[in-house]
Amino acid sequence: MQTIDTVFQRELKKLVATRILDLKDNLALNSYENIADFKYLMGKIAALTDLADMMDAAQEAADQRNR
Repeated sequence: MQTIDTVFQRELKKLVATRILDLKDNLALNSYENIADFKYLMGKIAALTDLADMMDAAQEAADQRNR
């Protein structure tokens, strides 16, 4: 049986991964008028990637604590 917390984590990871893919698709269109827009998009992708990494690290720490 999955807890609400487990379901929440799984769904949040899916949402983050989907958002990253959407932003990468926008990046592939290359319709930026200036470098600032491009950098902003790259920053959003980096932030979401960091968030995904932090969620994985938090899950590993929680798993170690619950042993």
